[in-house]
Amino acid sequence: MQLLTGMYNARIDDKGRLSLPARLRNALATEQVVVLPGLDENHLMIMRPEYFEKDFSEPILSSPMAMLDKKNRILIRKLISPAVYVDIDGSGRINIPAQIRDKYSLPNKSEALLVGTGYTVELWNPDVFASSDNGESISDLAQQLFEEKE
Repeated sequence: MQLLTGMYNARIDDKGRLSLPARLRNALATEQVVVLPGLDENHLMIMRPEYFEKDFSEPILSSPMAMLDKKNRILIRKLISPAVYVDIDGSGRINIPAQIRDKYSLPNKSEALLVGTGYTVELWNPDVFASSDNGESISDLAQQLFEEKE
């Protein structure tokens, strides 16, 4: 599976459709994607249905008893429940429901930013993305990850 990488400026048209850049469409290699809230709660994530169902959702829904844990129920409601399957049309566009776009400051006729993050693509309002940097350096983040792996 090809990784989803790169940063792309995009636009949401007057009908709420977002054109996926050709490179991302080719890397996704699918006719449908899943759109769901981002983990930082200020953007959306786009991913292949297979990844959403197996690698992403399965650990959260790992057992029939998963619903007995209060935090797990909340996570399911906030992350899995709002997910929508969206077709990629013949022109390479996806139509994200208005109520989801509006919640993440992505109205019709607006600029958008697509950020490839490996197995997912994040969909941001460019202004929100610009203000989301927490100031940590790549070096510090890499060091922290290295230390956690030891």
